[in-house]
Amino acid sequence: MSITTDWMIATASPGAGYAPLAALNRWWGEITPRFTPDGLTRAGFAAWRADLRAAVEGALGWTPEPLPLEPRVIAAGEWEPGIAFRFGEVETAPGLTVPFMLLIPARASGPAVLCLHGHGDGMNPLFGRNAAGEPVTGEYQHSFALEAARNGFVALTYDQLCFGRRRDFSYCAQYNTSACDTPTKLAQQLGGSMAGLRVFDARRLLTLLGDQPEVDAGHLGVAGISGGGTIAFFMAVLDDRVKAAMISGYFNQFRVFMQIHHCLDNFVPGLARVAEMPTLGCAIAPRPLLISQGEDDPIFPLHATKEGVHTLRQAYALFHAADRVEEEYYPGGHTFSNARVWAFMRQWL
Repeated sequence: MSITTDWMIATASPGAGYAPLAALNRWWGEITPRFTPDGLTRAGFAAWRADLRAAVEGALGWTPEPLPLEPRVIAAGEWEPGIAFRFGEVETAPGLTVPFMLLIPARASGPAVLCLHGHGDGMNPLFGRNAAGEPVTGEYQHSFALEAARNGFVALTYDQLCFGRRRDFSYCAQYNTSACDTPTKLAQQLGGSMAGLRVFDARRLLTLLGDQPEVDAGHLGVAGISGGGTIAFFMAVLDDRVKAAMISGYFNQFRVFMQIHHCLDNFVPGLARVAEMPTLGCAIAPRPLLISQGEDDPIFPLHATKEGVHTLRQAYALFHAADRVEEEYYPGGHTFSNARVWAFMRQWL
């Protein structure tokens, strides 16, 4: 006997109430975030920012106890004429070993930039190599740590957690999964987040960068694209040691770009109840900020970026510093641009 009644069919949703995205977005729309820029004043800004930072750190969640930084240099020499390098590793916490690459231009002590890579082969493309250590051209990040050094900045880049050398290679092969997936889930199970763990590392590596004899620790910047833009953004929001920041291929609005498929590591539990991204960005004021994005970036819609910049300028205007928020939009998609960033860093660092 064949049963063909419609109620037996489970290949499509029979109505809007069956669709989880619609329900979740409705609930999101009913939330009033704890923080907004409405009514923000110069006199109240410091207290507002301190409260916001505490809430953001609460959302990012648990992080391990840091270790004293004791870097080990593995290789050193001349990377190219006029630029020296030190490649090494450092433990930021028990069980967390971070490989790093330091690129040093031939000059006296001066400003430095922490360079944060996006999804891909870890830090290698930022100094012109692929995962096999071979020269690479045409990669979407355009060797921007090397370009920083060519422009006179000490540049530090490293493999973020779950990229480059810091992947569970056997596990990923066994389960045919991305390197970010299960570690992100376990971080959330522990009361943390992948973003929180990466920010933890980034803050420790910023300390390491400032400790270098070639660096003036009072003149530190950050630059990052995509997943590196995520961490550069949170670093600038949370850490006043960041004197200038460049965010590429990330600054947007959570409710817009999170409708598009993204890696799980972009999501921070409960952050929607704290603030929208442009509101978080207001905490960077009045430090210089460059928002950079390809006009055709398919995963961070340009209109939401531009609307967010408008919100930023309202906060910067409290300090008569609206001109310290700069925008760079260029033909292309999800890619880094070296066209403006190093002049920007030179001006502000």
